[in-house]
Amino acid sequence: MMRKSSWKSALVKGCFAMVVLGALSIGATSCLDEADERVEIDNSAPAQVTNVQTSAGPGEVYLTWNIPQSSSFMYTKIEYLDAKGEMQYQIISKERADANGRCNATVSGFVSTDPVKFSLYACAVKGNNVGAVELEASPGAPAFTAVAESVTVEPDEGGILVNYSNEFSVSAFIQIDYQAAGDASKAGSKSFEVAANSTGSQWVQLSYGNEFIAGEACTISVRGKDVAGNMSEAREMTVTPIPVVKVDRTAWAFPGYDDNSDSETIGYSSQETKGEGGGKSPAGRVIAMIDGDVNTFWHATWKSQGTKYPHWFILDMGKNVKVSSIELLRRQGKDGAKCQTGQQFYLCSEENATNPTAPDTWAWDDRGAYAFDANSETPQAYRMTGTPSVRYIKVYFGEQYKGTGDQAMLAEINVYTVE
Repeated sequence: MMRKSSWKSALVKGCFAMVVLGALSIGATSCLDEADERVEIDNSAPAQVTNVQTSAGPGEVYLTWNIPQSSSFMYTKIEYLDAKGEMQYQIISKERADANGRCNATVSGFVSTDPVKFSLYACAVKGNNVGAVELEASPGAPAFTAVAESVTVEPDEGGILVNYSNEFSVSAFIQIDYQAAGDASKAGSKSFEVAANSTGSQWVQLSYGNEFIAGEACTISVRGKDVAGNMSEAREMTVTPIPVVKVDRTAWAFPGYDDNSDSETIGYSSQETKGEGGGKSPAGRVIAMIDGDVNTFWHATWKSQGTKYPHWFILDMGKNVKVSSIELLRRQGKDGAKCQTGQQFYLCSEENATNPTAPDTWAWDDRGAYAFDANSETPQAYRMTGTPSVRYIKVYFGEQYKGTGDQAMLAEINVYTVE
């Protein structure tokens, strides 16, 4: 045990050491402050940019220029008025210049070919400059306008086919607004991206809420759109989607289903029997996807044995059905970010499922990958081109479709067939 006198001595020494350290710290800070004061930032106005060249692109102007050799030069600021008449600017660092001191920039979002005034400022670190180099350049016709003009629409099962052509080097968007000709309450809108240099068709289900329009004449409004939200004039047309109906789910099942087990079977990768809804069936189980209740859902195992991607399940419809489209509905109410962001569909007819207990040996028809909007609580439908005759549907969620969580989940699955 330390004696009282020793304890006091140690305390005094400790306090003295703290005072000395504090003084050294203050002294060091003071020295650094003085050093900082001696650092001079060269904010003198650099020379202007030179040899500015322009060329036109689809709704764009391409700019190139030489940066000045001034030691104070840090960046080029490009000012211009956008399609809405609002002042915009881009900052291009000197680090973007090539070995010859040449910089470039693409200015997008224009909706006409009218000349645009550009002001290029060569700036020091704090923005000091000697003024702008000004010039005018005309953008090319925007891609989205031409893409919208290329669109034709034709009726399809449960929706419409939107045919398009994009001959430009940039992508564009097609905006579809629709409503039933005899009922304005049956209305909605869809938008999809058209890749650069592409020609193709996009199937669009004309849905409203949890229902969709089929067998009724619809007014379709087509517009082109760019990433800045600029839109072309609307083109209107009328089309009547081919009627489809939901397949009756009475005989539907999942191979190897076990109501009391979370483990993998031949029909699904896992299900959560304990952590959802107090464990009361069908909560968390695969059968929740075919119970007609949007408030119950299948959830891959997480409570007892946290599974990870990939997840999957096989739906057995009991007999061959001509599948026009497959519809998925996400878990309602919450956890949208945790949902999967896409899936792959595999189809198999009764004739090609030669060994009922070994699905891996079946002759599956790979229908490819499809995006899934995890933020949408409305049904999302996927057209199966050719309307194949199918008994089994495998829905596969690979690692690339992982949301913020490790588990996949769905509230409902529906299948539509032609009448």
